[in-house]
Amino acid sequence: MSSERGERGERGERGERGECGEREARGGRADHTGLDAASPELAQVVLDALQPIVLVGGRSRRFGRDKLREPIGGEGRVLIERPIEALRSVFGSRVKIVGECHESVAALADGVIRDLHPGIGPLGGIVSALEACRSDIFVLAGDMPSCDKSTIHAIISAFVQQPEMHAVLAVSRAKSGDEPTEQLHPCVGIYTQRALELLTERLRAGEFALQRALPTGTVARVTCGPRALANINSLDDLSAE
Repeated sequence: MSSERGERGERGERGERGECGEREARGGRADHTGLDAASPELAQVVLDALQPIVLVGGRSRRFGRDKLREPIGGEGRVLIERPIEALRSVFGSRVKIVGECHESVAALADGVIRDLHPGIGPLGGIVSALEACRSDIFVLAGDMPSCDKSTIHAIISAFVQQPEMHAVLAVSRAKSGDEPTEQLHPCVGIYTQRALELLTERLRAGEFALQRALPTGTVARVTCGPRALANINSLDDLSAE
């Protein structure tokens, strides 16, 4: 496992990275404290090999206006800043956004990746990011203000332990009557370069549902707290933050 992660780290440190450009692991401060890895050095290799991404291409139809620019929490910040800061708390100042957005949103991130497949949902943004960065990516939706460092660390730790998976994604658990239920959150987690071929096939076939984009056996699932995975769809959701 260590050799595979080491190879990924070497790939992440050399050569051009398309729109993602050179690695910026030493710009800003990454934090691997709390990661389940064999050593601090391996934890840093894993972080360096992942490009953190925030998806911003949604149309906010249910919200009624651009929710990413909505003030949140009475703290002088807007919604999109929360997921960007959550990723920066782990990866440092190298968080890219993917998708069409207002210039004020773009200015809050550390770079922008063009969505080559706009209008089809998060699948297009994830494929665009995998193609542009040529590395594995950590994805977080732009309307998820409560995802935190511990949730991100849990997903990365599962990634370290299951390197053969195409994706490592968050799930929440609840009960419906006496039956436990599980909900996959495909916009929170890691997509590897191995996933790109399958995701591209789905895209070309017009099958844009990200929930079913990858075979079950290729996806590791990490149980996370439901609050950390909540997204904002209405003013009521926003006021609860």
